[in-house]
Formats: sequence, C-alpha cells, structure tokens
Amino acid sequence: MNTAPLLNRVCRLMYRNDYRRFIAPQNVRRVQLGYLYSLLQKNAGTIYGRKYGFGEIRSYREFARRVPLTVYEDYEPYIGMISDGKSSVLTTEPVKLFEPTSGSSGGKKLIPYTRSLQSEFQRGIRPWLCDLYTNIPGLCGGKSYWSITPVTAGKTYTPAGIPVGFEEDSAYFGVFEQLLMRGIFAVDGSVKFTRSTEQFYHDTAVQLLRCPRLTLISVWNPTFLTILCRYIGDNAPQLLRELPECREQLAAAQNGCFEKVFCGLRLISCWADGSAAEDAKELGRLFHGVYIQPKGLLATECFASLPLVGEEGARLSIGSHFFEFLRISDGRISTADRLERGEYELIVTTGGGFYRYRTGDIVRVLDTEKDRPPRIRFLRRRGISSDLCGEKLTEDFVRGVCKVLGIADSFCLLAPEGKGYTLYTNAASVTDYELDKALRVSYHYDYCRSLGQLRMAEVVHVNGEPGRVYLERLASGGMRLGDIKPAFLSTKSGWRKYFGSEEKP
Repeated sequence: MNTAPLLNRVCRLMYRNDYRRFIAPQNVRRVQLGYLYSLLQKNAGTIYGRKYGFGEIRSYREFARRVPLTVYEDYEPYIGMISDGKSSVLTTEPVKLFEPTSGSSGGKKLIPYTRSLQSEFQRGIRPWLCDLYTNIPGLCGGKSYWSITPVTAGKTYTPAGIPVGFEEDSAYFGVFEQLLMRGIFAVDGSVKFTRSTEQFYHDTAVQLLRCPRLTLISVWNPTFLTILCRYIGDNAPQLLRELPECREQLAAAQNGCFEKVFCGLRLISCWADGSAAEDAKELGRLFHGVYIQPKGLLATECFASLPLVGEEGARLSIGSHFFEFLRISDGRISTADRLERGEYELIVTTGGGFYRYRTGDIVRVLDTEKDRPPRIRFLRRRGISSDLCGEKLTEDFVRGVCKVLGIADSFCLLAPEGKGYTLYTNAASVTDYELDKALRVSYHYDYCRSLGQLRMAEVVHVNGEPGRVYLERLASGGMRLGDIKPAFLSTKSGWRKYFGSEEKP
C-alpha cells in the first residue's frame, strides 16, 4: 500500500502553522531581536558568554560593541574543548554531533550541532515544504528523493565520543518527522553503506526506478543528479536485466528524456544560483517541463533563506537565526530590518554557538518590504573561490596545498578545466596523484571526487614566462595591471592556449 500521499498531507498539516506564521505580516526587527536576546540570556554562563558579557547586553548596539565579528579560526580553541568533553563552552546545550565542512585555509572544519540549531533549521524547512505541498499540484501524490551521502570512511568520533557527521538530509528533521519520512522517501538509508561509489549509484538508481510515483527530488548540487542520470542511461542494458518491468523508463533514459523516466516528477530542488546556474540548466534539458526551484541559502552553519513558489530569490528565514549584513561597497553593517538593495556578506548568530560569524557568502538583496522578510539571492563566496559542484576551493586553501607540495615559491595557478582542476606550474617536482591527494584534504573536494563529480586533478608544466602570460590575459580582459594580484587560484578556464606548449612534468 502506497501511504506516501497520506503522509505528505500529514506533513503539510503539521507545518501549516509555521507556514502561515512565515507568510503573515510580522515585525522583522522584533522577531530578530527577540531571538537574539533569548539566545544571549540562555548562553550567558558559557565560557564564550562570560568572556563577552552576554548577561549585560540589553540592545543590538551593545551586542555589536561587545561581541566581535568572527571567522571559523576564532572558534577552533573552543571546538577543541568541546571535542575533549568540556561542557558550557559555546552553548549551555550539549553538542549532539559535529558536522564537517570545508575551511577556507584548511582542509576541514567542524560545526557544532545542538538541539537548538536543529530547531532553527526546522523553522526554515517547515514553511518551505508546506509552501511546496500547498502550491505545486500533484506534489503530495508520490514519494520524494532526498540526497544521501555514502559512508566512505566509517563513522568517526571526537576524544569525548561526540559523533562527527550525519549522512542524510532527514537528520535536519525531528524524531517524529524522521519516522514519517521513512514512508515518504523513495530511497532508504541502506544505500549509504554500499561498498563503493559505483554500488551506491546502482542501488540508488534501482530504488528510484522501482518507485511507483516519484514527485519530488531534493539534492544539493545539480551535477550529482546529472551524474546519476548518466549512470542510469549508460547502464540501461544491465539495469534492464534486473528490472524488466522498467523497459520503457530505461529506453527513455538512453534517449536523455528523464521526465519520461520519472513521469510523476513535479519538482527538483537544487542549487541553481552562483556557480551552479549552468549545471541547473543541464537538468532543465534532462527533465524537460519539470519545475526546478533554486534552493535558498543553506550552509552547514545556518539556514539563511527559503524560496517561495512564484517568487524570485528566497526570503530570509528570520525565525531561524539572528542575521547581520556587511555591505560590500562600504563595509557598513545592517540588521535585517534596515537593509537596502545591494550586495552584502552574510553574518549569523546561531543556537549552535557561533556569534557574529562571517559566513563568507555574498548575497544580493533583491527587495525589502515593510513587515516581511527581505528577499535575497546567493551570488558567490567571499574572495577568490571556485565551486564547480560543491567543492568550495579557496585561494587560501590552494596556497596551503602548494606549500605542502613544496612548490609555493614557483609559479602555480590552479584553474577549473571541464569537470576538474588543472595546476599550471613551472615546478617539476609534483605529480597528478600528489596534487589530487593534497586537494582531497578538503572535505567537500574529497566528497565530490568520491561521487565522481570531479575528475582527478592534473599537473601541466609550463615553460617561458607564465607570470607574464597570466598578467597579459587578465589585462586583455580589461583589468588594470595595478589591480592584478598574484594568485594561486583562478576561476577562469582555458589557460592551456595562453601558456602555449605544455607537457606533463
């Protein structure tokens, strides 16, 4: 018996009040400051709270004066204390787990995940899902596929026994909701324990093809879904032997018509802004006629915004965290209720224990309305960064890789080429394997490589004066020579033809 339609409607009913509250007129400043004061009072007795006088803060101005802007490196000593078992460090609540993500200058950073942070994510997820169930016809009528991360290295723990990482998007939900999701999800959690990436794609494909009616797909990067589709099309003859009842679906997959493979599909939710825009267009070609909704701004650290059907951009999730915005043009900081249109870096304070945390995410404020959360759109990461499919490589990280490889004093330029990266260098002492291994220290890069989203990195030896070639290319594109800074990472492709003849070192 297919219980998914009933369970979807139960979820819609459960989330209705959250949805109505979100779309109703509300005083943005009152909501935001109410959250902030409650959080500061709750954590005033922590090590971090005592250091910055949380208990004495009575206004936003006082908060901004006492508590500094932070980046992840500011929290590393506190993360170490928590990992070793110390309590009341950043929050009074115990840390349930650490969720890993990539750092800007190091390979991996660990984000403390508390019950409050989980609730804050739910305050964004619930109205988003209710909006979908309410406004996308037919969405409630079938099952959903939510991305699952394969376990490649086994579960790890800190010295105090705190788990590191969760594997399923359903972990953002509450316990009762996770029980409901078992009847809604088209692919169960068993696929995360497969022996290899190939087996992971096979088992995922089989479960999806066997799903009688799939109406929603939620993934992060669109390239993951295109790779999964390519796997189904390329392996259609083998899958047909296992699934003879899916002959028509597999024939459609071989022709690249995936709207016929999953005939009931109504919505694909994925990244579609910033560097993911072109890959989202590819999904549009594979799933002709299926509504592709760009995700709001979500990071491991926070749930920032949620899209509503029919609106451009995404609404700031004002009930989730306390938000500040650093304007790119002049460095001025504004609260959510004082925003104007323009580009800003997002700053968050959350129940996970990060305070005035600079996320590095640059957003454009599209619109501000009285008594409604502002609409924003993700643009890019701060500084030089490259993100083909979620790997989030930064200038600082690549510089560190070159130092580890012992070639930082030579000319080194890492650039995206196709579905992977090429290092152009005049150093002759590094191999493809060594480069790729060093890059895989990055959590997200390693993850994308494991899933086959990125090819193995390669090293190309360049002769002559590569520094001059680098300057000339950028200058020919309109940059002033005085504005061109040396870089270890370029977001531009096609450097081979500029550097002339090259050979593998």
